[in-house]
Amino acid sequence: MRAVKRSLCLILALLMLASLAPERGDAAETVCFTAVNDTLLDLSADTMPFWSGGVLYVPSSAISYGDPPELGIFYSRSRDRSTAVLYKQRSVITFDLVAGTIGTNGSQTYSGSALTRGDAVFLPLDVICRFFGLEYSYTRIAYGYLVRIKSDSVVLSDATFIDAASSPMAQRYSRYERAQQPPAGESSAPAQNTPAQNNTQRTVYFAVESTDVSRTEQLLAYLPSGRATFVFTPQSLEGADELLRRLASGGGAVALRIDASAGADAALAQIEAGNRILWRAASVKTRLVRLEGAVEDTSRLVEDAGYCPIHFALDFGDGSVSVSRMSARTISAADANGGSCSIFLGTDETASGTLSALLVSLRAGNCTPARLNEVVVS
Repeated sequence: MRAVKRSLCLILALLMLASLAPERGDAAETVCFTAVNDTLLDLSADTMPFWSGGVLYVPSSAISYGDPPELGIFYSRSRDRSTAVLYKQRSVITFDLVAGTIGTNGSQTYSGSALTRGDAVFLPLDVICRFFGLEYSYTRIAYGYLVRIKSDSVVLSDATFIDAASSPMAQRYSRYERAQQPPAGESSAPAQNTPAQNNTQRTVYFAVESTDVSRTEQLLAYLPSGRATFVFTPQSLEGADELLRRLASGGGAVALRIDASAGADAALAQIEAGNRILWRAASVKTRLVRLEGAVEDTSRLVEDAGYCPIHFALDFGDGSVSVSRMSARTISAADANGGSCSIFLGTDETASGTLSALLVSLRAGNCTPARLNEVVVS
């Protein structure tokens, strides 16, 4: 009987020791992406968020991401004092890495601690969000999970962001998987659907048709200064003087959409009429024209007259293509054309539902927006 008791005690002791064993410190089996507002961060085993004791931890580099920081929060680490500090204006929160405590410069008190893995400091996300007034989401995605830290300046919803970032996520996931393989496997073929050059820099020439002044001005808020082309019919130029002056002073390029089905003479007359309105409003003229219904001879005669007909590599004007598909097709077209691609996003009404998400997705794919010019379209 005593032998049975001794055996039971030994089994219980072994179970207790197993429960006290530390968590594994190697690469996580479940991948967790990190995003800050509308930016997807790099995926790395060394800086991947993780759960410990029911608390979600994120790397300090995510909180202070950007220059200047996207969230407005700065990070400082003192190795002499073994502390990590986050601060925004006069709000300061300090993590003692030795004592395992959290202190603030105010009356707030928080339980918990920061953790270190290698040389990286991981911070409890819930505490940070409560202290700085942020929000976060933890969402299941195709490759694992996504932690998204959000401030008041966030633009996209989680669903829209995940759709926009699907192609960059696939690229990062493929690179992450290859990084986890042993050195002997480095010579194996790359994963399918992975671009051969993930760091290729690409230029995307955006064009949108302006049909409403207020909608077009809203789109300008999303675009880096001057990095898009706006297409007008001669009729839509009327009453858009302020917008045309803004575009002419660096807000973007102007092109004309011309009905060329009646031949070259009629097309040239429309171009001249449009340029007269443009000159009267903003003291500029344009040579960029989109000819609709033009036969080859008409296009040639318009070119001979000194104008530059636009031919887009991709036309998303019908609004039927998802953001992720638009991004993937744009990147593929750019790679097939020496790193550049011109795309038409349709009217300002159509583009208003996709532009911000598309810019996020293309930015993650190393794409820089630009406006068309005579050299590009020729």
